[in-house]
Amino acid sequence: MNFSSLFRLSLFLGVFAAMALSNAVVPVLTDITEDPALQGAVYSAYFFGAFLMVFPAGWMSDRFGRTPLVRAGLFGTFAAAVLLWLSYPDPTAAVLLRFLEGLFTGMFVSAAMAFVNSGKDHKRLAGGFVALMNLGMVAGLVVSGGIASVQIYAGVLLFGILTGEAGLLSLGLKDDATFSPAVSSAAKIWNIAVYHKWLWFAMMIFCGTTGVVISMYPELSGFTAEMNGIITALMSVATAICVYTASRMRFSDSLSIIRTAGILLALSVPVVLLHPVGMILVGAVFGVITVAVLNYIAETKQPQGVMNGLFNMTQYAGMAALPFAAGILVLPIGYLGVFAATAVLNVLAGLLVVKCPCYVR
Repeated sequence: MNFSSLFRLSLFLGVFAAMALSNAVVPVLTDITEDPALQGAVYSAYFFGAFLMVFPAGWMSDRFGRTPLVRAGLFGTFAAAVLLWLSYPDPTAAVLLRFLEGLFTGMFVSAAMAFVNSGKDHKRLAGGFVALMNLGMVAGLVVSGGIASVQIYAGVLLFGILTGEAGLLSLGLKDDATFSPAVSSAAKIWNIAVYHKWLWFAMMIFCGTTGVVISMYPELSGFTAEMNGIITALMSVATAICVYTASRMRFSDSLSIIRTAGILLALSVPVVLLHPVGMILVGAVFGVITVAVLNYIAETKQPQGVMNGLFNMTQYAGMAALPFAAGILVLPIGYLGVFAATAVLNVLAGLLVVKCPCYVR
């Protein structure tokens, strides 16, 4: 599959803008509502919506084609952003519209990743795509915070418009002629999920680990909110750089790389307790893991929509479950206990990857 420059721009601009939009409310959560519970709901509603959509969208992209879902996801995300901008200052509307935004963004991301991973140059395309995901998240924090003085949701509107522009770029374009619809039965999906069970478990742990350090670090560090924001942004930048760099390297055995990187991630987690550089190390290693997993998925003969849907779903599950568990455990066992347990889980995940039935030496 060869991508036209226009379509590549549509996917890359779309993922940058959509990921920026996902973080655009973070700098202004206290302006939306003073209720901490509602703040949490506004933030997490997006991720819940994305979690619910990424797998069905991946499955549908195999059956109906990638392009219709890419377009629907981009234009739906644009509409949700505009409605969110118009809804201010209603926090209840923000929760509902963030959930809607998550649904449409999840639809776009799963279909777009299936598209990218079906290309001949899938590793380089996936590297650029995921790098822009991370840079978009950084832009959402920095730009939205910087222009909030103009209007609270100015960042939401800006990145929403960029998402709509990406949708316009996708008009008139079709799936590659080599695309062949694939209908995966429930039994086949179950078999794919079970066959790769330890890979999905590992991804849930690895991605959840990034959520643990991001959620724990502000209280742990004692730094100002501005400094914590900079460190978190540098973590995402490190992920983007390593994703892009690793995607230019040749992988002879993706799953063995995941195992090694998982152990390195386990070693990086305790460093967070000692120095901010630990956050950057976690982000960098996770970038290598992401490229290795996507490379493995692209080289399987399984439907790319289903595989990428499962990949995205386990990542969102990890981001939801591990930080939540860490928040509960930090009082009885402390930060040291939480980070030690997280490190052990990463070692376990790395070792189990090569015990997966999908691993062949």
